[in-house]
Amino acid sequence: MPVYHFNIVDGVTLEDPVGFDCESDLDAKIKADLIAQQIAIDLDLDDETRCVVVVDERGAEIHKAPVKPYA
Repeated sequence: MPVYHFNIVDGVTLEDPVGFDCESDLDAKIKADLIAQQIAIDLDLDDETRCVVVVDERGAEIHKAPVKPYA
């Protein structure tokens, strides 16, 4: 199963050193959206723009999930 890394970006990049096994690019995108939702719930969002960037095994960025305020 391919390993995908889920980096948190908000002006600086917090790299995911371990990653997660995901069945496909779509599975990794869904996981990134869930991570972004959890960050929005856990953090008090300010004016910073945050997102979860998915990087595949080749190092290519395949998805960017914005962290939006939780409503």
